[in-house]
Amino acid sequence: MQQIDTQVGTVSPHRHHLVVCNSSPEKWPSRIEGMSETVTALARGSIRLPGRAMVTMSDFAPLNSNVCGCASQNTKDDKFQLIDVAVFPLGLVAKQLDVAGVNKLLEWLSYDILPTSWTPTHANLPQPEFDHSWLELTQNRHIFVCTHGSRDYLCGLHGGKLLNDLRSLIEQRNLQKHIGAWATSHIGGHKYAANAIVYPRGDWYGTWCDKCNTSAEPERRDDAQAIMDAVVHDVTWWDAWRGATNMSKQDQIAMWTRSADHADNAGHAESDEFSWVPATRQRSAFK
Repeated sequence: MQQIDTQVGTVSPHRHHLVVCNSSPEKWPSRIEGMSETVTALARGSIRLPGRAMVTMSDFAPLNSNVCGCASQNTKDDKFQLIDVAVFPLGLVAKQLDVAGVNKLLEWLSYDILPTSWTPTHANLPQPEFDHSWLELTQNRHIFVCTHGSRDYLCGLHGGKLLNDLRSLIEQRNLQKHIGAWATSHIGGHKYAANAIVYPRGDWYGTWCDKCNTSAEPERRDDAQAIMDAVVHDVTWWDAWRGATNMSKQDQIAMWTRSADHADNAGHAESDEFSWVPATRQRSAFK
């Protein structure tokens, strides 16, 4: 059995990731909770949810810009009094929420079993009572990289570089319609920076770039390549895996241990029975 990597099991248990859309990373304060009354209500309410939730700011917008209000930027006068909130890994986007709307979202998230983008209209599950849309997560993937430089220097430096590399690879592979790479505010684990989360799998990666220097650019590029390979093949890159959404520390360690016991090539994204291939010719799916 391989020795457990010290970063495995470092993802704080949480059930949901609540992403406040359309914010510019350069405008994030060290603490985002007080950016507006609405964001404050979301952040405070999230910690009282069953299983807790993590709230971050992001420049996130859906790959299909027609599905929700995230496609339009908040204006200067808005100051995030009305916010669009994407809920991962469920795949829901709540539109233009004020404080009352945030409370409705939090109430809905308090149910034990919820619909997802795969089963959005399940008759026996509680339906949202606020304006919303569902993301297409069968063929689309989203990568969130922490670039919160005002919170931690390493996240800003290494996270920004990783995000740029990922976006370059997405463009080179012509996958812009199916994979998005987004900046996110603080998610925890500065010393593992650059940190990234992949949805809908919910895998967290820490590339340990605090060990890097200016001569390690090829290695940094390899990190972006490894993440992209894992995303495209719908597998986990165990060598950089910190854990996953909606898992306890013990479960994260147990899952990593099982993967290490059966790994043929440690340090690479391993093959799975299922491989996600973007359906680039199925144009009707992206109207």
